[in-house]
Parts: sequence; structure tokens; C-alpha cells
Amino acid sequence: MMKRWLRAASLSAGILAVGVMARPVAVQAQAKSSFAVDEAQAKVGKGLFIQTGCMGCHSIGKGRLSGPDLINVTDRRDTDWLKRWMKDPTAMMETDETAKELLKEAKGVKMPNMKLNDAQIDALLHYIASESQKRSK
Repeated sequence: MMKRWLRAASLSAGILAVGVMARPVAVQAQAKSSFAVDEAQAKVGKGLFIQTGCMGCHSIGKGRLSGPDLINVTDRRDTDWLKRWMKDPTAMMETDETAKELLKEAKGVKMPNMKLNDAQIDALLHYIASESQKRSK
């Protein structure tokens, strides 16, 4: 009897955990952002997002394309990790477990190395965070 109760409790806890982790993007978007946006940087980042063609694979709050939806990515991922990823996604896909998982989710579609410099990466992160915060309201 006790074993059945423990199995049922474990199963319930597992279902609850999966349900919380699998929240829809709209629910995830309601989280309060901790990334401090510089609007001047965000403006530069918007231009880069368009110029480099990021929107061909990514949206910000409109769902997954061939790449993940970037809404609230600055809250979901560590800023240093994001910078390393944007600087050299090829190396990250070879060595980083999270990057390998993203590659699986994208069904093998790899993010190209856009050869971004540190200032460009910072500007893009400010733009993504700014748009995420606007869409989360």
C-alpha cells in the first residue's frame, strides 16, 4: 500500500514539474526581466538584428522559427553564455551541452558564426531584452 502511494506521489510530482517547465511562451513572457536595457544600445542592436538577418531564423515573442524564439532569453540564459554563443556558436556546439541541446531542438540547423564583435553582441542583447520587456507587459 505504501509503495503505491509513493509511486503515485512521485508520478504526480513529475507531472507537475514537467507542466511547470513546459509553460507556453506567453506565460514565460510574463516574468519580470532583470536585464538593464540601455535604449541607445538597443537602437543600434535593432539595426544589427535587421542587417545581419537574425529575423530570418529568430523572432522575439512570435514563436519558434528555425531558431528559438528569443523572448526573455536574457533571463533564461546567463549573459556570459549568450556572449560566448553569439561570438562563436560553432565552438559552443562542439563543447557546450546546452548548445548541443539547442542544435537537437533545431533539428540540426546550425546558427552561423556572424563574426560579431563584442560591441555588436552587447547591442543585440540590449535590443532583444528591450523587445522582450515591451512584449511582456
